[in-house]
Amino acid sequence: MRSSWACLNRPRGNSGIPITPRPERSCAANGASVFPIEFLRRAALAYQDAVAVIDGARTCTFRTLVARADAFGRALQKVTGKERPVVALLGPNNIEMLVAVMAIHATGGVVVPLNGRNATVELDGQIAFARPDIVIVHQGYLDKLSAPGVPVVIADSPPDNPRSLAAHERQGEGERPIWTASLHDVNGIKFTGGSSGRPKGVRQSFRCINNLVASVLLAFDFQPHDRFLCAAPMTHGAGAFLLPILSRGGCIVLSTDANPTTLLDLIERERITVTWVPPTLLYKLIDEQKASPRDITSLTHLIWGGAAAAVARLEEAREVFGPVMEVIYGQTEAPLMLAAGRSNEMQGARIASVGRPGPLVEVAILDQAGNQAEAGHIGEICARGDLLMDGYLDMPEETAATIRDGWLHTGDLGAFDNQGFLYVKGRIRDVVITGGFNVYPSDVEEAIASHPAVAEAVAFGLPDDHWGERLEAMVELRDGSDVIAQAILDHCRDLLGAVKTPKRLHIVGSLPRSPVGKVLRREARAAVMAAG
Repeated sequence: MRSSWACLNRPRGNSGIPITPRPERSCAANGASVFPIEFLRRAALAYQDAVAVIDGARTCTFRTLVARADAFGRALQKVTGKERPVVALLGPNNIEMLVAVMAIHATGGVVVPLNGRNATVELDGQIAFARPDIVIVHQGYLDKLSAPGVPVVIADSPPDNPRSLAAHERQGEGERPIWTASLHDVNGIKFTGGSSGRPKGVRQSFRCINNLVASVLLAFDFQPHDRFLCAAPMTHGAGAFLLPILSRGGCIVLSTDANPTTLLDLIERERITVTWVPPTLLYKLIDEQKASPRDITSLTHLIWGGAAAAVARLEEAREVFGPVMEVIYGQTEAPLMLAAGRSNEMQGARIASVGRPGPLVEVAILDQAGNQAEAGHIGEICARGDLLMDGYLDMPEETAATIRDGWLHTGDLGAFDNQGFLYVKGRIRDVVITGGFNVYPSDVEEAIASHPAVAEAVAFGLPDDHWGERLEAMVELRDGSDVIAQAILDHCRDLLGAVKTPKRLHIVGSLPRSPVGKVLRREARAAVMAAG
């Protein structure tokens, strides 16, 4: 039998479930403090029967989403015996996983997002490191877990399965989670690969997440009519838009299929106004829209981020999609909102920037002595404020090396222009010193990618007895392109001169990428070195 608050099959009516009354111990117990879950609760009071989530043929109203989050959150507290459980999530973009995310927020607990594209050994290692009290997993990802040693809830299992999310919801039906959290408590442990390649558990506080949500709202001014297509994993970059959109009474449209054909069809059919994509997906959307145009005039915020993007392809995107291109820049240690740029700003030369600093964070370019650099001078991008992480889980030395004198050192090189727009030049450790000259790989990659046959490129240095480091690059061509390496090198030399032109170009079928689609420079370099 289905739970009384089961999400509806479209286009049926509302659930009629009242929002659960606030118990004696709640978020309000912390005085004037406001926590991330309150962004949803307040919206639910104003937009109770409006559709909050669309997942294929299913929908959830705001009323239903809050009721389910409260019930499952209370169940998590009962099952784990902890008022602030640590909960790992492994699954695709669907209503059950969204309910789970909001349930963790409702408890004041700690969310540990896991990436289903990672190998089992890596996932098990992250679970062992974060030590969650319970793991919520989609059936399709069960084989990714070998023996986590913690209880498992199967998100999409039938209600008669005692391990199903629906069965757990019944345990907390009509209740609201007990609240004991404070703003300085950890709200999330997010894994990121450090410069050593060893994953780090980034500890994000409630204050950090509040800052993120408020910054996104201030930067993009979402409205009740907005419909956000969540195509990238909600447990990672795309998830930063869930609470901002919902807080305004907007709607989340979930997709488990990142195929550009599917996504463009969804944008057209659902009249999507907002989406966030990494550059690799943006490039595929460009190519698909050019090959088979859809009516995507509803789209007003096409936001990219998560990795560097080729300027030539951003200009192409603006031609294909219109003046809707926007950008957001950050890292797990300072999530998403170090800088952002709106569509009216991201044109001309500024399309190469990542916008201006976020509204609630201080960003500076520091030189090696720790002094702030003037406009036009390249240095390390550093930040301070409530957007910053609390540190790395069980890694005090790494934390101390990253946060110094209150400044988060991002490891990214960049510069401001005279109008305060930030330009990212790449990672400090990736700078190639060849023949005594500093060469920034991003400059080389941008020049190579401006060749019409090139889809994407990655540049790197190799040891060389004559040059110190020898600049080389690996290139992935666009589908159907047929060009010799020398033509691309000549194109690069015309734009940058001899020093910044790679000594050798390696054309491959596909560049090495991480589970979230980022091009892996070290892996490309290692492959070239191994091949001799």
